[in-house]
Amino acid sequence: MTKFKFIGKRRKHFKDEKGSIEGLPLQLMIMGIIASLGTAVIIGWISSIETPKYIGEVEFFPEKISVVDTQKDGIFEGSLKELSLRVLDSGGNPVSDADVIIEGSSIDNDHHRLYGKTDADGMLTFHDVSFKVIGDRITTISVSISGQGITGNYWTEIIILPS
Repeated sequence: MTKFKFIGKRRKHFKDEKGSIEGLPLQLMIMGIIASLGTAVIIGWISSIETPKYIGEVEFFPEKISVVDTQKDGIFEGSLKELSLRVLDSGGNPVSDADVIIEGSSIDNDHHRLYGKTDADGMLTFHDVSFKVIGDRITTISVSISGQGITGNYWTEIIILPS
């Protein structure tokens, strides 16, 4: 049997016990940092999302409109110096820049329609509005409200009472 002879210096292998970060621990640290940053970005994005706004309440001033047959000819007429409304969202906050359309054949103008936008307090006021109803029946005019940032449209009616 042949024996092999080692030629050269024998090297001693030293254990490195200085605690250097290499290999797998470094990769785990990098993945932890990336995961933390990604989580922070997602949480920031989610916290900026607002719940959709819905119109919760519309207040009218006056709530009902009265018309009178002064000529006794079956045509009931009336006018208001001011017809106001206030639009609030589902949280009770005023809705600004909401489009308001009030329409019906009882509105006595060329188009049987009133249009306007609410102010910063959610208020809208129409001035010198006339109404005309033929016959002594209770009628209504429709009110539709929509706007940017508002989910869905809101629709209601105002009652016109002949007296």
